[in-house]
Amino acid sequence: MLGDGCFLTAAVADRNIKMWKLANGESGESSSSITFIRDFSGCPTGITCLTKVDRKGRFLSGSKCGTVMLWDSRFNCNDSKEGEEESQLARKHQVLLATFENLMRRRVDTIAMIDDGTYVRPTDNVDWSMMAAVTKKAAKEGSNSVQRAARERQIIACSLQFASITGAHRTVKVWSVKHNDKKKEGTEEMTVGENVAEIKLVQELEHDDVVESVATMPGKSMLLAGDRMGSVTLWKGIKNVFKRGSPKMWHCIRVFNWRQPLELHKCKESMQFGITSLSFLGEKYFVSGARGGDLRIWNVNGSGAKDETVRNELIGLSGAHSSEITSIITGRDVVEGSSKEKMMTFNTCGKDGMVLSFMVPAERPIPRCFNVVHLGIADRYTSDGDSISALSLGCHEMEPNTSIIVGSSCGGIKVLQQPYPSLGPQDALLAYRQQIKEESLTLQMIAENVRSAIKCTNRKKNMQSYADCFTGGELVSYLVDEKHAARRVDAVMLGCALQTHLSLFHHVSKECQLLQDDIRSFYRFGGQFKKMKSHKRLTV
Repeated sequence: MLGDGCFLTAAVADRNIKMWKLANGESGESSSSITFIRDFSGCPTGITCLTKVDRKGRFLSGSKCGTVMLWDSRFNCNDSKEGEEESQLARKHQVLLATFENLMRRRVDTIAMIDDGTYVRPTDNVDWSMMAAVTKKAAKEGSNSVQRAARERQIIACSLQFASITGAHRTVKVWSVKHNDKKKEGTEEMTVGENVAEIKLVQELEHDDVVESVATMPGKSMLLAGDRMGSVTLWKGIKNVFKRGSPKMWHCIRVFNWRQPLELHKCKESMQFGITSLSFLGEKYFVSGARGGDLRIWNVNGSGAKDETVRNELIGLSGAHSSEITSIITGRDVVEGSSKEKMMTFNTCGKDGMVLSFMVPAERPIPRCFNVVHLGIADRYTSDGDSISALSLGCHEMEPNTSIIVGSSCGGIKVLQQPYPSLGPQDALLAYRQQIKEESLTLQMIAENVRSAIKCTNRKKNMQSYADCFTGGELVSYLVDEKHAARRVDAVMLGCALQTHLSLFHHVSKECQLLQDDIRSFYRFGGQFKKMKSHKRLTV
């Protein structure tokens, strides 16, 4: 999310970054509209990650070839002037601020902002950073340089600091980006297409295992790194007060790992505890998500001892997701309506297609799920439907609604209207699981009733005999007659669900042929229902 409802999307198979704008519906409406704004082209390979830098429109993109690019999303959108003729290369240069090639040996999996630094353009509103940058430029190059920069809309200052990982190495690299001052080299101005900033590697943070996730708290100089074996390392940036202008050096403060090393017996079992997503929850806590679907909330300060290994989390939610947790984002703090207690909120998504919203009291970190959304809930029983994974999250907060933007594995964007956090009679995740359990029991009873009611006989088709089988038309008629389905089309879909999810029956040819409403299509009971005897009909 870039602010003002704008957000970015990209794909590993695409070299273009797309910018969209989200607008909430009218008062009293829950729908939202998405409008395409523009493309950002010029990436050498597929895009692997996107990260917002600041509120002034800058963002970073990482690619498969290890290249990081710095962009200005607002140029050519808000700053275009009528009657001004610029070449296509010049306009591209104003949007693409810098290209840092081959920063990593492999693809850039994650970029986390440490410090957004400064960014000054003559078209921005006047603030302290602009006044400082203009004063510095005038003192070094003269007042004419400031006037020329304003006339040509040059970038006066550009700096930031970020961390990056590849997901295949044991190091987290910390980078510093500073404005490229060409005056030092004797040139009057920058050439078109040249980087406005230069990058420098500040430090490499070594870990014992491959780092798979990283999270930072901008402005607090704190960094979290989660590795493949389930450990989270907290790093703190400390400035050298005796050396002016020197960058902060990062030191390991403590390690968080709830499992003992001796408990990791099998490699496949160990991989389930790999930390795939991290997020700070205020200044006191952070949330970790594992490949196996477990969520844990930790106290950043641990017991207060230095260089300690924290073994006990504040709270653990085992099996919150049924598969890998792909993203965790922190929401805004709210005041719960019934208890009037201050609540912190966060959202998670996973490869199981679930998007969960939690609220945590600020004083006692006991999470409670208040909203559950399953992206593939409508197609969970369709035979030809692929499972949908939720890969990324974005939060758009605009009164009175809060929207969650979800990027899915099918290439689509889903906008979810999040309800206001409240302490309901039951945890939303527990209520959802109870509903799914009751639905599964209902399908099981329907399957048992079908097995006891449908009679199997010997049949012939195309000069070939088939023993102990029934027709598809018989099953469809039974489902409609017993009010399990309103129409025969619905009965076919229900029969396919019984066939694929419970293995109630299969085609006599033993091919993957689904149920058809045809008296010439023969099927046999299979699985646990093959040898089941007829019994009294169950009531659904």
